[in-house]
Amino acid sequence: MDLAQLQRAFQKHVLDGDDAIAVAVSRTEAVESAARLAVYADAYRLRLIEALAHNYPRLQQLLGDAAFGSIAREYLLAHPSASASVRWFGDRLAEFLAAACPDPPVLAELAHWEWAIAAAFDAADAEPLAEQALSSIEPAQWATLRLPLHPSVQLLRMNTNAPAIFKSLAADDEPPTPATLPTPHHWCVWREALTPRYRSVPEDEAAALQTLLAAGTFEALCDSLCEWHAAADVPARAVILLKGWIRDSMIVADRAISVGQASA
Repeated sequence: MDLAQLQRAFQKHVLDGDDAIAVAVSRTEAVESAARLAVYADAYRLRLIEALAHNYPRLQQLLGDAAFGSIAREYLLAHPSASASVRWFGDRLAEFLAAACPDPPVLAELAHWEWAIAAAFDAADAEPLAEQALSSIEPAQWATLRLPLHPSVQLLRMNTNAPAIFKSLAADDEPPTPATLPTPHHWCVWREALTPRYRSVPEDEAAALQTLLAAGTFEALCDSLCEWHAAADVPARAVILLKGWIRDSMIVADRAISVGQASA
């Protein structure tokens, strides 16, 4: 083998277990070629399992090292790493757990929750909108106004008490018993400055946030609120929500005003 062939063969061995490279690896009296190669293949997998634990510390904490390690190895077989950065290894773990370990469902939802928290921390920076900036909007512009959300904002629908388990584990407290909720709860996850935030949101706010996430107008946002409020009460509710989002740094200043003006 030339160097390029050797490198490709070594990669195939580490990633896929292909043994073609064995003929190019010398053995010693003490150590067989296969054992020497296994050092690198095993180290690669152990590093990925370590990375998965780093990305999902509360899930590992809940399961314990042995059970988490077993799941991690199964996940690695089903979804080999496809990113140059280990930070993004495990992006399909929630999906994998929902299929492979549906009982209890809290495992998949805890993985989904942890990934959302980490994604909020890693999201791009954006300048929050100041409340006084709204005073420059003309009344005729409000209907077509679009208010972009911070890149970190995510809306989650949770069927279990995974958020409560996450919070307890993060505080090194005894977590509550995993449970399925009588009705699903909506949660908003975002980052304020450098700190990930989350809170439960009522159904009307969840619908309004979903409208903004889909780049809907302020008029569309108000229309979504009509399912829960009388038409006469919608403007007041919309203002309350908007002020809360601005207070929590969830609305982005960039283009928030200009888009509305251009559409008017």
